[in-house]
Amino acid sequence: WTSLGGSRTAGKGVKVGILDTGIWPEHPMLKDPGIPYVGGTYGCDFGDGTDPLLGAPFTCNDKLVGAYAFVDTYMAVFGSEPGEFCDNATGDCSARDSEGHGTHTATTAAGSPVVHAPLFGIERGPISGVAPGASVIAYRVCLAEGCFQSDSVAAIDQAIADGVDVINFSISGTRTNFRDPVEIAFLRAAQAGIFI
Repeated sequence: WTSLGGSRTAGKGVKVGILDTGIWPEHPMLKDPGIPYVGGTYGCDFGDGTDPLLGAPFTCNDKLVGAYAFVDTYMAVFGSEPGEFCDNATGDCSARDSEGHGTHTATTAAGSPVVHAPLFGIERGPISGVAPGASVIAYRVCLAEGCFQSDSVAAIDQAIADGVDVINFSISGTRTNFRDPVEIAFLRAAQAGIFI
């Protein structure tokens, strides 16, 4: 970290795209760190507060610069379960994480430093992500029953359009089928200069 700007700003200017179960925007490691973000504007799909099923509204900041929900196929096949921050009547979903895994991977990669990290009542802090100065764009592609390839491909295409520098995909996938649609989308991302 010392050679990359220090334990608070290492990774500054890097956009990390997280394809996972969404993100909990109020997490302490996702608070605005006071490091001005210079870049584009992105979707911030947390709802406007008019649909209580989507959860509380949230305005993206210099840490969490964007968030999307790409779960159209999932919603068409399964619909959502209660508490997943989706409205089955409209098909709308928030980027809000109902599982916790997406928030975990995002903060592991790019969470800002926090002084206290209690886990099951035991203090574990201080902690931070690997690149604490980096910004995050979250792409929700999974709900309780799993993830669909078409949703992941749509999110990867959006990440390419958003110009992320890195994509994290801690979901699994094929190890043998290199014609898998998600693998082909990752090839397009790599050709765009994105580290997968």
